[in-house]
Amino acid sequence: MRIPKYWARATAEAPKPDGIPVSQSCWRWSDDSEADARDSALAAATRIVRALIDGTPLAHYGYGNAPLREQLIQEVSDDVGQRLAAVTQNAYGALVLVTDQVMFVDVDFPPAQAGAELRYFFKRLVSKRAISPETEHENAARLKIERLLRERPDWGLRVYRTFAGLRVLVTHQQFDPAGDQTAEVFESLGADPLYQRLCKSQRSFRARLTPKPWRCGHTANHISWPRETADQQQRFEQWSREYSARQVGYATCRLLAVMGDGAVHPAVQPIVELHDHMSRCEEPLKLA
Repeated sequence: MRIPKYWARATAEAPKPDGIPVSQSCWRWSDDSEADARDSALAAATRIVRALIDGTPLAHYGYGNAPLREQLIQEVSDDVGQRLAAVTQNAYGALVLVTDQVMFVDVDFPPAQAGAELRYFFKRLVSKRAISPETEHENAARLKIERLLRERPDWGLRVYRTFAGLRVLVTHQQFDPAGDQTAEVFESLGADPLYQRLCKSQRSFRARLTPKPWRCGHTANHISWPRETADQQQRFEQWSREYSARQVGYATCRLLAVMGDGAVHPAVQPIVELHDHMSRCEEPLKLA
């Protein structure tokens, strides 16, 4: 898992030959200290300023290549103190379960096509057995899961309904997020392409635990971590209090089925318990 303990920002400035100053700010990270993170940030900012002055092309991070700048909220460790998972707060404010050992598969349904709901409405007038577009997508996704289990009958899966699709939690063993077997499962289940890339680059699986703020009547958080001033911290705390109040009537996913042989690896069990508790998957609530 790429979850640095410390983040810091630094700014470098230097004059161009015509005397006009060029400045650049950078965030960088460290597991050792905030000072080490700040030194790294200053070095990076200095390199960029020199490249801008010299006209040297700049290298850019691809999607997910750098660690995500998220606040570490909670860690989950085994009996010997080895970290199994962590809970972080993402950029827009939701809590996310991050683990480098337990496979989560995010399967989003295709976007609604224009006129699909209208066609379904007229079909319902003719037959009460007409299937909604959303149910068709869910059935198609579950067929892929069933096909996977026919090929791997000794696997254990927990299948959840999310606001926009399905979430699959593989329970019988641990997996490498960047491994070939993980890639095969992602491909067979039709995992979201951006999620696949993020898991590989961050070397971890991710599962959102709390509602997206705008789905429960709130706004996204716009105050990045780490908060640099007392005013930023105060405004974030105010946003957070309202977010906590708004999400009371919502769950992040709903448990649909336990499939396969139902086996749960000992190291996976605490992750399942944390996920199910924090996502409120067994409560009769609206999904967000």
